[in-house]
Amino acid sequence: MSILLADSGSTKTEWVLLKDNLKVEPYYTEGLNPYFKTYQELVEVIDKKVALYFIKNSVEKIYFYGAGCGTEENRNRIKEVLKNSFEGAEIEVGSDLLCAAIACFGHESGLACILGTGSNSCLYDGGKIIDQIPSLGFTLGDEGSGGYFGKRIIRSYFYNEMPEDLKVVLREKYDMSLAAIREKVYNESNSNRFVASFSILLGEYKDHLFIQNLVREGFTEFVDKQLGYFGDLSSQKIGFVGSIASIHQEILTEVLGKKGLQPDIIIQKPMERLVEAHKLKVRKSI
Repeated sequence: MSILLADSGSTKTEWVLLKDNLKVEPYYTEGLNPYFKTYQELVEVIDKKVALYFIKNSVEKIYFYGAGCGTEENRNRIKEVLKNSFEGAEIEVGSDLLCAAIACFGHESGLACILGTGSNSCLYDGGKIIDQIPSLGFTLGDEGSGGYFGKRIIRSYFYNEMPEDLKVVLREKYDMSLAAIREKVYNESNSNRFVASFSILLGEYKDHLFIQNLVREGFTEFVDKQLGYFGDLSSQKIGFVGSIASIHQEILTEVLGKKGLQPDIIIQKPMERLVEAHKLKVRKSI
């Protein structure tokens, strides 16, 4: 049996083929968030890049998990494009949050959180999401995410709150004129990805005091607002997926500890555990 798995964020999509329950090397395309991609742009990527790459393999089933796939309308849009490119394949589309929950807990229950380009969290019962915080997206929500930290970094640069050594780093990486930043943010597509790209400083300068304080503030806001939404979590396992959570897990653990909580699992990328969960699913169906 040939199964294609996809983990799609706003920035990048990872595709992995399971052929006779053996993993084939991953393939990468740009992110396929239906909030930021037109129908035709989705077709261009899936038809001309994904379908052509996997054309030698008879794909029988596709599990696509993606950012922006929390609504039925967006799931159906992705499903339609995939059906047009992979005729005859059985297709299931779920949210990136469901992907995170499966990766963290498999068939057990828990509270799953994403701290990537965006952020989100949900209660998972071992098979499905039973409650989740309303996703307000890049403009109104996404506390503790790459987009959130990107905005904070840009603001601190122009408000003169950032140390000079980090300002120099930004000027080496970007055109930091106000006109250039405004153009990228307000007049060009994929502004969320552009803003989130500034969060690269969180990894490259993770030991810088300014960055550590920024991360601590962002994680505190995430815990207060997003985890606070669920009330008493003392009996829940808590899992995190995403590079920001992984890189700064010591600060994340510290912030959670102040609320009497602790992370049970922190995963940088969900695909490996997603593959294992689907392998188990196949074995159980045989």
